[in-house]
Amino acid sequence: MFPLNVVLIGCSGDLLQLLRLELSVHAAKIEAEFLGVEGAISTLRPPPQVDERRGKAEPAPEAPRRLFIVHLDSAQELPAIKRLGSFFLGNPILVLISNSGDSSIPITAMRMGASQVVMLPLQAEDFKQALDCISAQFGSPMGNRVIAFAGSTGGCGATTIAINVAFEIAQQKPIRVILAELSLQVGKLPLYLNVEPRFTTHDLLKEVHRLDLYFMQQALTPIVDRFHILAGPYHAMTPLNVPTSDVLLLIECLRQLADVIVLDVPCTYDPMYFETLNAADDILLVAEQKVPSIRALQMIHENLGEKPHHMVLNRYDPDLPGFNVERLKQMLHVDEIFTITSDYASVSAAVNQGLPLRLKEPRCKVLSDITHIAQKLVPIEETKDSKKGTGMFGGLIRRLGIKK
Repeated sequence: MFPLNVVLIGCSGDLLQLLRLELSVHAAKIEAEFLGVEGAISTLRPPPQVDERRGKAEPAPEAPRRLFIVHLDSAQELPAIKRLGSFFLGNPILVLISNSGDSSIPITAMRMGASQVVMLPLQAEDFKQALDCISAQFGSPMGNRVIAFAGSTGGCGATTIAINVAFEIAQQKPIRVILAELSLQVGKLPLYLNVEPRFTTHDLLKEVHRLDLYFMQQALTPIVDRFHILAGPYHAMTPLNVPTSDVLLLIECLRQLADVIVLDVPCTYDPMYFETLNAADDILLVAEQKVPSIRALQMIHENLGEKPHHMVLNRYDPDLPGFNVERLKQMLHVDEIFTITSDYASVSAAVNQGLPLRLKEPRCKVLSDITHIAQKLVPIEETKDSKKGTGMFGGLIRRLGIKK
């Protein structure tokens, strides 16, 4: 998924339709469209904040970073790029201009502040290379992370935890999240979130070697802004017979569509189960305070070997003899185990309404525990621009695309 919202300026007719199609292929969200630069400036520039105590204007709050795609009719309009850039410092500008044969136009455009110049008529590969370059320089620092949630036994609540952790990450960080269900039969996500997807993993896996980003984007079901799901085949009782390599290829394709991909992995204990977990960047193993669940957790933990992973005790009761956190950490030889409070009423209410906990039971203790896990997995600090350098020189470094 393209990491920046897109603002189109001066694009109309066939060019506008072609841009919309190409941007959808790259999973880029069009935030707004304007006839000219002045309209974009007057609408998108945040107003200054007035300090009532001092009676003077404070600096305007920092606006979200965007990609401006500007169509110019001729080189005489290039000064408009400089004006646009002066109001939106640090935001990339891609200039579209007709190929007049004047080789100085791209250089002049970049001196005016353009990040990339694409000559018209628009060529898909040329446009893609320009977007890729902007994405590398200005994109999200998240690095397309894949986080896998796997239950040690069926019914331990891994799907519910995956839904809510994914939702919390999308709500608390300015990044895009996809929750993908890897069950090959009887998918649960549509029931848990009260949606009816047009496509499922079944449709994608049938055509996995012919997938393109446009088809994959259409297969996603939006839940809220920045949070989409890819559901398992919820009407299928017979599992789809696919090789593990196809599932791994699907995961790699998903990496291109979001900053964070959360996988809900069914506990099958077969080779596909372990290879899927090993393909993830982070693993959370979910268990309950029951002997079969803890024994299965220990088996998975040992089979993962040196692969980094976390453990979660769902429906945790600290007073249950023999199963408290300290005892289990000693038994499993781990330093940390996350716990999620037992609150059947709140979780059931959310599931029955087809809503994440944040939207149904925002004050429940379970949500506090889940938010803690989300923060551990994707710290807020990782999404701040302060990591890229601050001040005048930091801004210059970012605009030039120099990596520190």
